[in-house]
Amino acid sequence: MGALSSALRELEAIVGEGNLLTGTEEVTAYRLEGQMPLAVAFPRSPQQVAALLKAASTAGLSVLIRGAGRHLHLGAPPGPIGLVVSLERLDHILEYDADDLTITVEAGVTLEALQRVVGQKGQIAPLDPPGPHSATIGGIAATNLTGPLRLRHGSLRDLVLGLRVALCDGSVVKTGGRTVKNVAGYDLTKLFVGSLGTLGAICQLTLRLVPLLEARAIIIAPLPASQAAEGASQIAGSWLEPASLEIADPRAVERLRGSLPMTTARDRWLVFTGLLGDPEAIAGQEREIRSLLSDGCVRVDGEGADRAWQELRSLAYPSHPMAALLRVCVPMARVAEVMDLISSWEGWWTLARPTQGTIYVGLSQEGDMSQTKQRLVRLRKQAEERGGFAILEFGPPELKRDFPVWGDQPANLDLMTSLKHSYDPAGILGCGRFLPGL
Repeated sequence: MGALSSALRELEAIVGEGNLLTGTEEVTAYRLEGQMPLAVAFPRSPQQVAALLKAASTAGLSVLIRGAGRHLHLGAPPGPIGLVVSLERLDHILEYDADDLTITVEAGVTLEALQRVVGQKGQIAPLDPPGPHSATIGGIAATNLTGPLRLRHGSLRDLVLGLRVALCDGSVVKTGGRTVKNVAGYDLTKLFVGSLGTLGAICQLTLRLVPLLEARAIIIAPLPASQAAEGASQIAGSWLEPASLEIADPRAVERLRGSLPMTTARDRWLVFTGLLGDPEAIAGQEREIRSLLSDGCVRVDGEGADRAWQELRSLAYPSHPMAALLRVCVPMARVAEVMDLISSWEGWWTLARPTQGTIYVGLSQEGDMSQTKQRLVRLRKQAEERGGFAILEFGPPELKRDFPVWGDQPANLDLMTSLKHSYDPAGILGCGRFLPGL
């Protein structure tokens, strides 16, 4: 106990009095899947974050890096949590160059706050992760989560130009720069994006922005199951330049029904084609979509299209504490096969982004745990047989403990283990949310 008290005093000395929580009631809000942290620290600079990591490493305290906590459902159930390092007070916009379409922010800036600032200049950060808009930029980067607009703008790894990352040896390293031309040699930026806080703490980010285009629309086509995937393939293979392309099965449509500007037969699948550009270009693409799919398409414009994108993103976010959400990735040509398999399962829904080969599969209510696991095992096997994989993005802890979140043998495990040991030799970061020891 004496060693722990000494370590806690050192942590408080780093962040200052009042910036370290240790009381049981105080840290309860930071509990994760049954694990209560010993302490929660609120650093205000990258240097303080690095000092915390070094002190925790020396003391052997496991560390969980936290933003707004919106995506902590990702990953395996954590082991014991010694210290939560909350980055919510690193919430400053450091530099904004509207002419250069770049912005540098601290990790605790929320996506909502960032969009509000750049929106005043007619710009936008093309980030559209699932879930609440109050997620922090650092958290979005740590998870590399993307939404429907990835088709047009790429993943977060394509949008982050540079980082400042605090490491366990007490140093703060800079990766990349303010422009793509500054990236040379090994691109460490892409290494830290998506690392789930297992290699270091992302403290600052420089992002590429894009102009907020004049017109936005989503064309919604109701189709029979036998035609939905083929229709999406026709759009993907045409001259059209959609900003997003998604397929929702009837049960996913039912979850969206309250926000749809239309009613459809309950056996219809919906193909959503998102368009961005000037009004004339969108009108021309709409005519082509109607000729390829159906003249019964419905068009949603402007703020209505924004709301539709938001609802589609939200489908890929847990809606119930006992829900299950699986992300399946397979070659584009095999998407329809996986969706057909799930269509016969009562209570399960699917949302596919066919050009990405990604299918979100959800169980929106509590079901028999044994049957749920059996179906997840079957889905993972089907994905692997088709050259893909399946990740359990959300599920109750008992399901996660019984069904490996990342798969039985994740690809490149030896390489990931080597990198982990290089950046975190004491193995304190992540609390086992990836794999034990990682």
